Amino acid sequence: MSRITFRPLYFLSLAIPFSVIFGNYFGGLYVGASVFLGLVIFPLLDLLWGKGLDENPEDASPFFFDFILYSHVFLQFIALGTFFYFVMSEPDLSLLILATLSTGLSTGISGIVVAHELIHRKGIPKYCGYLLLWSATYMHFESEHVQGHHKYVGTDLDPASARANEGLQYFFLRTVPQQFFSSWKIAHKRSNSVIFHSAALFLLIEISTLLVLYFLFGSLIFFAFLGQCLVAIYLLEYVNYIRHWGLRREAKDRITPQTSWQSNARLSRYVLVELTRHADHHLFANRPYQSLRSYEDAPNLPTGYFGCFYLAILPPLWKRVMTPRLP
Repeated sequence: MSRITFRPLYFLSLAIPFSVIFGNYFGGLYVGASVFLGLVIFPLLDLLWGKGLDENPEDASPFFFDFILYSHVFLQFIALGTFFYFVMSEPDLSLLILATLSTGLSTGISGIVVAHELIHRKGIPKYCGYLLLWSATYMHFESEHVQGHHKYVGTDLDPASARANEGLQYFFLRTVPQQFFSSWKIAHKRSNSVIFHSAALFLLIEISTLLVLYFLFGSLIFFAFLGQCLVAIYLLEYVNYIRHWGLRREAKDRITPQTSWQSNARLSRYVLVELTRHADHHLFANRPYQSLRSYEDAPNLPTGYFGCFYLAILPPLWKRVMTPRLP
């Protein structure tokens, strides 16, 4: 029988969406609260708080952990609503840009990170994952990630696995279109139709959404929404970059803990709902986040995902730090 487990540190994952909602509603410099939190406070805590090897009990009830996920689903759309409210009422361009960065940061966490967890499930959770990806205009990520990335990770067939000679910016420009076309190939094979498949449906939904935003709310809302989507997608691909950079295998080789970088940095673990224990996720894709484990033989990042951001945006520094860590 599973037992109720309460892990309050996972509430840290709600800090970004709550700060976005607060900033968008009250306006002014408050709108930058989540940017300051995500780009200053969290990277520092990644370094100062250190690592945590603790694990949740095997028989822990999923109730609390699922509550955290569905709180993100709810808060994501509240954050978007307050973002639209702010954009329609704020004339200051610099604050509009700040709000776009801020909301995109929330969409990257409450939207795509949580969607990444939910799309590996079935039924209602998976549809919630679709909703979150819809808020980032990145619905094709589901088929490409589940059917493509998990199958070909670390090989030349996977557009989401960064090579050792790639910098983050080059990787971003390469992987985004390649993942889109990869999702169409996967959907085409599954449906046996050139246009009647899930990738085409996702694209139709996203184009329709953008047209509704443009014609009902105007060009400002349209471009602001696209801006926050771009921020969220960039953050997703940054995460893809650091969690597979330079780790290669042949397509015929089995997936091992050495196929993915992991991090046990406490702050990133709790804020990103264990996304940092990525080696275990690739070994057991359907294992819920609270059950993911750390591996002694998996390659480790020098710090958490927040702390690695400043390394990754400077390719020479990233390669200098990371190359000696390659298995």
